[in-house]
Amino acid sequence: MNNLPDTILSANRILLISGQFDGMTVLQKLFPGKYYNLDTDGYKNEIVSWQCKSCKRKTYVDANAMGENPDFPFKEGIATRLIEVINLSDGNGGQYKILAFNHSTYDPDGDQTGRFIGGLLGLAKFTKTDKGLLMCSFDPAIAAYGAFSNCPVPKVLMIGEDQYAFWIDHENGGAGGPYDHYYFVIAGANGKYKQVLSSYEAGRSDASQDQSNWNSEIVVPESSKRYFRDVVIKTKGTYVMADEENVKIDEIYKAMKGFKSCQFSFSRRYVYSASKGYIAGSMENLVLLNKK
Repeated sequence: MNNLPDTILSANRILLISGQFDGMTVLQKLFPGKYYNLDTDGYKNEIVSWQCKSCKRKTYVDANAMGENPDFPFKEGIATRLIEVINLSDGNGGQYKILAFNHSTYDPDGDQTGRFIGGLLGLAKFTKTDKGLLMCSFDPAIAAYGAFSNCPVPKVLMIGEDQYAFWIDHENGGAGGPYDHYYFVIAGANGKYKQVLSSYEAGRSDASQDQSNWNSEIVVPESSKRYFRDVVIKTKGTYVMADEENVKIDEIYKAMKGFKSCQFSFSRRYVYSASKGYIAGSMENLVLLNKK
């Protein structure tokens, strides 16, 4: 395992990619560790392993919220994997590539373990220039999402004029379900990518017939705001009163006294604050149908 200098995590690193932009090749330039290809039976598992003994370890947040938040870089070493290369463009003809990558604790067998351990997300943004793709921002450790040390693929969300953000569907729960879904939005703010929105009621999946379940969509309505427009999360599903010990949505519970179940829908608006990120508003447009 290669021991890398502490400059490896510097936000001021300069990296220019000329020629073809291959995600895994670029990842190895960002983290020039030891490369492993552990692909088996159609399962893609390419890893760059490295360590940094001189790096100052910093605490990051894991969305699973199980005990104390961990520190990065990991003492045991790091296994870094490519998540995706995301292509973006703006109204002025600018072209960009976002390299999304996942850190987990190094395992000699290439395993990613821990149901309630998320994969640590990092992002590197490259802008197209005459000389090639130049890295213009680098945030190697933002926060951890998902299960088994595996961060979900970030999805593009337009939150303003030529302003791209990324949202993540964090899913986890006990073996066999049901699984809770939390939505998180990552956006560039004050020169770096960071989490700016969190919703802990976005979904509940793989539930049995006697359990509540729902799903959500995330939208950004047109508005006069140039940047950080309001975000609306629209939710619909089935609410089961007997499941209240495991899940309880107060607004629905109060309206369902005397009934056992219903279909429901509602929305919640999130408004951006420069100091606090997106702040959740009250539940809106609550509709209850098929009360039984």
